[in-house]
Amino acid sequence: DWPGHKPEKMVGKHDAAAIRDLVPWTGELSPLQLVPILAERLDRFFPDEKLMERAKEVAGVPRNLLNIAGATRTPYFCSGCPHNSSTKLPDGSAAASGIGCHVMASWMNRNTVGFAQMGGEGVPIAVAQMFNGGQHMFQNIGEGTWYHSGSLAVRQAIAAGANITFKILFNDAVAMTGGQPVDGPISPAGVAQSCRAEGIIRIAVVSDEPDVLPKSDFPHGTSFHHRDEMDHVQREMRDIRGVTALIYVQTCATEKRRRRKRGTLEDPKRFAVINPLVCEGCGDCSVESNCLSVEPLETEFGRKRQINLSTCNKDFSCLNGFCPSFVTVEGATRRKAEPTKIDIGEMVAALPLPTLPDLSTPYNLLITGVGGTGVVTIGALISMAAHLEGKGISVLDFTGFAQKFGTVLSYVRVGATPDAINQVRIDQGAADAVIGCDIVVSSAPKASAHYGPDTRMVLNQAEMPTGDLVLNRDASLRVKDREAAIRSAVAALDSVDANAMAEALMGDSVFANVILLGMAWQKGLIPVGLPALERAVELNNVAQAKNLRAISIGRVLAVNPSAFDDSTAEGAAETVEDIIQHRVAYLTDYQDAAYGALYEARLRDFSGKVAAEHREVLLDAAARSLFKVMAYKDEYEVARLQTDPTWVETLSQRFDGPFRTHFHMAPPMVSWRKDARGRPIKRSFGPWLRPVLKALARMRYLRGTAFDPFGYTAERKQERDLIAWFEGLLDVAVAMAKAHETENALALLEVPLAIRGYGPVKSAAIASERKRAQDMISAFHGAES
Repeated sequence: DWPGHKPEKMVGKHDAAAIRDLVPWTGELSPLQLVPILAERLDRFFPDEKLMERAKEVAGVPRNLLNIAGATRTPYFCSGCPHNSSTKLPDGSAAASGIGCHVMASWMNRNTVGFAQMGGEGVPIAVAQMFNGGQHMFQNIGEGTWYHSGSLAVRQAIAAGANITFKILFNDAVAMTGGQPVDGPISPAGVAQSCRAEGIIRIAVVSDEPDVLPKSDFPHGTSFHHRDEMDHVQREMRDIRGVTALIYVQTCATEKRRRRKRGTLEDPKRFAVINPLVCEGCGDCSVESNCLSVEPLETEFGRKRQINLSTCNKDFSCLNGFCPSFVTVEGATRRKAEPTKIDIGEMVAALPLPTLPDLSTPYNLLITGVGGTGVVTIGALISMAAHLEGKGISVLDFTGFAQKFGTVLSYVRVGATPDAINQVRIDQGAADAVIGCDIVVSSAPKASAHYGPDTRMVLNQAEMPTGDLVLNRDASLRVKDREAAIRSAVAALDSVDANAMAEALMGDSVFANVILLGMAWQKGLIPVGLPALERAVELNNVAQAKNLRAISIGRVLAVNPSAFDDSTAEGAAETVEDIIQHRVAYLTDYQDAAYGALYEARLRDFSGKVAAEHREVLLDAAARSLFKVMAYKDEYEVARLQTDPTWVETLSQRFDGPFRTHFHMAPPMVSWRKDARGRPIKRSFGPWLRPVLKALARMRYLRGTAFDPFGYTAERKQERDLIAWFEGLLDVAVAMAKAHETENALALLEVPLAIRGYGPVKSAAIASERKRAQDMISAFHGAES
């Protein structure tokens, strides 16, 4: 509407009537969003072209949008990240986030909310406290933000009279954007001195290594604490009216890993390992550490936990989980896995060469996966290969929070010449092929929006942990459901557990994505020649021989999926009888033959009372649950399992060197010290404890007798009571089954499987699950009457 030699009206932000927005004001603007806008504008000039109808076809809702309920690929703190400890809160407290990695705490059940611009941390709190009676809040802030403008936020909080504790994380890096050093001179002591100069009297410094801090550089009255005291310190801080400061000092885990690889930081010869037979699968170690390297481990005795030593950054906060299954192996080096010795060259030589895709129109290849696993590298290799052949190529990587194990989508478009590429994005439903490096990302809406009726795909079936598995001990990735959904959405799908193949055939799962690359090429999904692809690997100059071998393995799998079955074979599925006999043998070792026979006799009695049509499923649940309550892990059992020759040999096979094993426990009879929550504090016991444990294991014949010194504790009495309690549940389940309530009977029989853990963790589970069982029984009797 400007005067002069311009159109009467220019349309951009709004439509011609200035009534509605043409394009979104926030978020990403894609070409498909413009299609209906242009069609509507041009339709009156070209009515015969039916542009509006064509726009609906092009820009409509994608037909194959997948959305599997359950776990999601949500960005998460890195393994060993200091935020895992620094953002924890005492019960009853709340915190606010600002700029930085700590914003992710808002989706980790840590009562952390809100956002603020850089330098505005604490402003929303100060305002809110005018209306909530000055309720205390914690405010997370990083030292990079503090140096930029966050120190002004501290000043304004003091001026406003806020009741707030600033938790200033000093992690020695600008972690969220890649680990750059903080601009300018800054130190923990400098931050503390500045806080004191602004008027903060109470300053506490918490660190994983408090002894190395130059205490004389800090203001007078500053207190220093190990991070194990974090809960206690925060409880004190929240009771002090006004502005206080807690400076948490711990180097960024990713930076530690980089420095250790470069040799600028010592890599301690210390590893945390979980004995799976001692582990109860309660997940308390995940609660304490919030660490992605504490992964689920499926065993014949249910889901347990394991430490992924390939991703572990040696934070060791997992040791705080209230569980005696942890040992630390000290003075050791990891023994590298030996790859299977198979002559890949001979197998590859016999393979036919595929027909490469036609490039008369640009070819769309989508690569999906997890940040930090090499997804972008796959796109880069294909890009270089196409460049070497003189083809047109574009790569668009959507990484977002990728370095925090979030979703990565890499759009690769290949044309016959550079001039053929006129956009870098792959439109909805337009992917010709997909390399699915992660099944969770590949079955999510963002990736599946690009699948069309002609899309072909190779998929990694491996279960790569997500944050959901940290927050929920029983979360499931539902791999079979995801694969089935993907298969229904594309024209052709070839899947393989690439991680397992890489472990078995390469000795390291890091080569999984390269195996998928080789598989996709052999399937004819990548429009570049093999010599160019191999040359791209050589130019990348990283583990050339191993990456070329991984490509060859993928090619073989594409033609013969069972070519390496001997290397990754799993045992046959257990029958119910197998389950019972394995547990009879276990209970015989646990106590004696009579104890094992008692277990079997009780199950035979139960089996005889249940109708044949649902006997197997109910007997399976009964066998697992009865074993769970009978094989309770007292002092004798923990001692037996931690000194079992098979377990000791497992450690010897995984580590080299004259290492020492340290045990981390809180034995009930010697754990008098309590933490701020009232839980016994765990202690580290050196190798001298092993002979003591061996002697204790030999004394298990005392279990349950009048001479059992541990049998008089409240914990052991509670565990013995569970056996009689569950035997009562067996009788109720029989009655439910006879009343044709098989599902309810099964649910009742599985209740003990949720009773896991040790000490206070198990006691809480017992109270909760016994109440749940009683509610089910009451509902059943109510229905009967």
